[in-house]
Amino acid sequence: MLNRENQYSFMEANIFKEFMRGIIDYAGMYPPAVLGLKPALANYIQYLESEDEWIISKFVCSVKSFSDIFAKKDVKKILDGYKGGRWIDFSILITGGQDQKEFKSMLEKECGIIRNILEANTGKISVSSLEAKISSGMINTFANHSLKKLLNESSEIINNYDLTGARLYVEPEINAKYETIFSKTAEAAAECDHKGGRAGFKLRTGGVTADAFPSIEQVAAAIDACKENQSHFKATAGLHHPVRHFDRTVGTKMHGFLNIFGAGILHFANTLSMKELKEILSDESSTGFVFSEDEFYWNDIAADAEKTMKARSGFVTSFGSCSFDDPREDLKNIGLWFNT
Repeated sequence: MLNRENQYSFMEANIFKEFMRGIIDYAGMYPPAVLGLKPALANYIQYLESEDEWIISKFVCSVKSFSDIFAKKDVKKILDGYKGGRWIDFSILITGGQDQKEFKSMLEKECGIIRNILEANTGKISVSSLEAKISSGMINTFANHSLKKLLNESSEIINNYDLTGARLYVEPEINAKYETIFSKTAEAAAECDHKGGRAGFKLRTGGVTADAFPSIEQVAAAIDACKENQSHFKATAGLHHPVRHFDRTVGTKMHGFLNIFGAGILHFANTLSMKELKEILSDESSTGFVFSEDEFYWNDIAADAEKTMKARSGFVTSFGSCSFDDPREDLKNIGLWFNT
């Protein structure tokens, strides 16, 4: 069992590493950090070259920022100075639109920009995901044909620009009809026909104001909908810290990434009830989250290393965070850190 005084075994470190591997998509340009492109990219490159590079995944930016990286010499110089062995991977925010016609038009335009940049700049550069918001008007809550049609047509656009390795994560609105909207979005994402893989579900888990944070019930519904439909899930915003807690700055309780990803992994391994999901998401004590020699578990619910790895690679994939330091420092402060 995990020793809270930093006496960790090799196996415990392995379980922890499978839980945390590639879990953070670095979004330093977005609130509350709001860094400029140059310092944000410099941070990302530094993280990729650090001993903790295994925790970080993609660099999150808009299409314009992606273009500026290669157009501005001082920013491109940062990229050219990269000495790491991994590819520099991007998750690009697509503009989207208020209706399906506008959504597809912007997607086609921006996929064209991305493809041109990739063709003009060879090397260890990849775009493995796209992210876009979808309005509630794009979802027919009675039959799901409209959203499925949109995602299938979006897949054709992505394929036509030879971006087959990029998964499109769609972020639905959160409102009073969230259960139906989440279910329909996860179903449509799972059935999307894309050569690089099906689409994914993106949940906004916070922001800079209290009303930006979804409830425990809403987070549980999103995780359950994705599990039910075997859809990839990612989260964004408000997850700098491991465990759920009250934050005075925003005046509300913030979700923890151990809570959300722990709930996802354990749901994947055991098919939990909604009551159990909400209990894990509500836990404000770090002591319930344990990495033993061969399992990750919360209280008496466990997932072995294989299930943890499969859940992370094929279900609960990553979360966007404007900080890479806060998650690591907090894990150290609560005794959940392994020097792997």
